[in-house]
Amino acid sequence: AAHTDRRQRFKTRADGGGPDSAFAAELTAGLDAGGDAREAALQHLQRNPGMTRRLAFEPAGCRAVQQSLEVAERGTACEIAAELRGHVVEAVKSPYANYVLQKMIKVLAPQEIPFVVAELAAAGPELARHEYGCRIYCRLLEHAASEENTTRLMDEVLGDTEEMVRHTFGHHVVECALEHGLAHQRQWIVRSLRKDLLRNARNRNAAYVIEKALLYSSYEDRQALASHLLSYPAGDVAALARSQFGSMVVRALLRLPEELTKRVQEQLRSSALQVRNTKHGRRLFNEHDLVGHS
Repeated sequence: AAHTDRRQRFKTRADGGGPDSAFAAELTAGLDAGGDAREAALQHLQRNPGMTRRLAFEPAGCRAVQQSLEVAERGTACEIAAELRGHVVEAVKSPYANYVLQKMIKVLAPQEIPFVVAELAAAGPELARHEYGCRIYCRLLEHAASEENTTRLMDEVLGDTEEMVRHTFGHHVVECALEHGLAHQRQWIVRSLRKDLLRNARNRNAAYVIEKALLYSSYEDRQALASHLLSYPAGDVAALARSQFGSMVVRALLRLPEELTKRVQEQLRSSALQVRNTKHGRRLFNEHDLVGHS
């Protein structure tokens, strides 16, 4: 009887004016309860075309859809996810549905939701610079970087690395590619950074990318980045050490293998008075026990 009542409540809610926060709460309660109640909730999503999609674009509803993707059996999760086919770009730009897309990428294989990458590719690389779009590309890199279609998508996006590294949202995608992407993508990013390295080291967004490159790139690429930075006049390196974002880059240089770090220390010591004149420079000297020359 309880099972029947639960099904009836779902039907009444759905027929009484569409999904709203109260209906989403009822759905969540069923998912939380487990057993027959969970089965009724999942079946309701499957048997009502468009329901999942409508819920995904609502604050409470998007959480219920995410939970359903987590607890459902794989086949059911695929059916639920398929409701967003044809609506991926719209979902990317939604402050709510973008979380549903992220969950889909986390719990399902690329082969189970191929429409996601296909629709992103058709929309063009600009979507990687979107406030929410950058999150979707990061999840793809974290969970499917080596999948053929994802690799092709990321290669296209990274074709504009020189601008992406300085973009407010785009730099997150480039950082994620350094950490989770393929070797040729990391090499491409390092080459792009080096085309205007000092400017990038001074930029509040690109500085984070350089920091990641010095952490995740191959030894050869880290060495090339470090040597390039240290080829600038000592005054330029000192200026980086004195600034908020430049000091991040210098700090990353100081974490490199000793044969590279020694050159950084020498340059900093030669400009000790100027570097220690700012809070960021003083912090560097204190953290790394650098003794300047007067």
